[in-house]
Amino acid sequence: MRYFVLFLLLLSSYRSHAFDPNALHPFTDLDGRTLEAKFIGTKGDSITIEWNGKTFDLPLASLNAETRALAGLLSRSQPAPESDGEIRDWTDKEGRTIQAKFVEADERSLTLDWNGKITQLPMAMFSEASRKLANQLRQSASSKDPQESESVEMDVNGELDLQKEYPWQNKSGQTALGAFVSLGPDQLTISMNRGTREVSIPADSLAEGSLALAKKLHALSTGRNKELASLAKQRKKMKVPVVYEEDLESEHEFKNTQGQAMMAQFVEADDAEVTLVMPKRSKTPFTLAWTSFDEKSVAQLEALRRKKEEVDSRKPKIVAAKGKRLAYYASGKYKGFNTVFEDEQYAVGIPSAGTGLYVYVKQDEVENGVPAGPLGVLRMTVGFSSRYTDRTDPEKPRLRSRSIQSFESPPEPSTDREEVTLVGKYTNGTSFEFNLRMTRKGLQFWSKIKDPSGEKFPTSHRVGISVKGVVPKVKDMAMSAIKPVIGDGAIFASPVEGKTIQLPMGESWVDLMKKVKRGALGNLKSVAAQGTPYDPVKIVITPYVKDMKLAFDRSYSATYPLQGMTFHYHSLVKKNEIPLNRALKINLMPN
Repeated sequence: MRYFVLFLLLLSSYRSHAFDPNALHPFTDLDGRTLEAKFIGTKGDSITIEWNGKTFDLPLASLNAETRALAGLLSRSQPAPESDGEIRDWTDKEGRTIQAKFVEADERSLTLDWNGKITQLPMAMFSEASRKLANQLRQSASSKDPQESESVEMDVNGELDLQKEYPWQNKSGQTALGAFVSLGPDQLTISMNRGTREVSIPADSLAEGSLALAKKLHALSTGRNKELASLAKQRKKMKVPVVYEEDLESEHEFKNTQGQAMMAQFVEADDAEVTLVMPKRSKTPFTLAWTSFDEKSVAQLEALRRKKEEVDSRKPKIVAAKGKRLAYYASGKYKGFNTVFEDEQYAVGIPSAGTGLYVYVKQDEVENGVPAGPLGVLRMTVGFSSRYTDRTDPEKPRLRSRSIQSFESPPEPSTDREEVTLVGKYTNGTSFEFNLRMTRKGLQFWSKIKDPSGEKFPTSHRVGISVKGVVPKVKDMAMSAIKPVIGDGAIFASPVEGKTIQLPMGESWVDLMKKVKRGALGNLKSVAAQGTPYDPVKIVITPYVKDMKLAFDRSYSATYPLQGMTFHYHSLVKKNEIPLNRALKINLMPN
């Protein structure tokens, strides 16, 4: 009943008055918080308002019933936009067609004049051809912003406002409405459509009055910037309340100089403006001038600015990507890595080289006197490898590796990423695509390469796995000191045909090979590294068996398995690809 009575009051009030674009209206959310602001318009499931000279969107779902009713009345009270006059066919995705006039469009909606009724519809419901037509008409309408009009006279000696939109006129009589942004030696920049688009106008094309206005606003802006710089110095010396890091993630009450309050979360600030967001209403940040806040709010915002600066200073430095190197963390725990994924018991990281990743097990030390690194103990590396046979000398063919020349659109460093795709070229022009997936369910690797037309030495591709040695100082240690380090550590290799083969860390390769059938390690269906060196996990490598091959490739210099071993994985059909449905899988599971 309360809502119905209020609706009737609103209806009678707004029907008896013409729409006033400068009037302030109360907008209240579901928590009872109210803003006094100007109504700009509706956009699908949200409304646009202007508060303190800035516009931002509010989802209708975040507003109470009275405010949603008010928004509907205000929207209907606005002057209807004019159509372009031409009736066109508009077709939805199901093939149904209506004939209507185009009014306006944005990324999310299309407004049509259908039989004299202005109707806003979701852009997503239309066919591709109709969406393309709407975008063409929108762009055509935007290109006609400067329109011919009568000579515009402006009082440049009166009170000027940097936030106000002025009619800028050129010498041909064309006019564009926009707010002043800047004036350079050659051009004037203005902000149109309530800050959604910036346009540059040649200074020598401006009419005398518009050029004079631009110079006056430029002087006003210069003076304002000096004033803001002075105020910034004062703020940095002012006494502020105590805030904590968690306050950067919370909403606070801020008031403007007129005493109007709002609940918002601090995002960032510079000398001129503060950026805030109202997460319960919209995820879109908005900016307000420092001078728009009252003294108490300025002190609180300055405290939040200082806290964010302090928090940011603790973040690791980042080195930008360059050529054949990915961007990477230059300091801190993740130094040298582009991407890191951490679990309670292990961590994996993609280094700046970008050719694979490192697998760490979270242990306190490698052995007595050899501490673990910040991510744990390095137990395995996995890398993409591309090779070719150099037949420049037919009598002495040599197997060589391709070298990366560059990456295309390399990813920024991250600790919150589960999948990475690295695209680039080798020095000979061969293109590559490396894919790595890192989740709590395990790791996956798939990839492909493509030689340039006319490549003389075709490239083959594979994934290499290196199980690292578990006793770094093995050359200086007696076997009696090595045994406690390796404990029951062993590699378990399961051939595609035959029984699982156990390779204990402490037995020599000479003795082990006497027990292993020749060729048994040449085609494997799984490999597991487990025991003392890998506690608290075991690492299981699982290939796709059909038309793919995982093979053991022992280093000639190794005497014992504890010194490490290598495996390689490749396709038996496509030498230049490891498809996603045949990706190599590696799982790190509790031992």
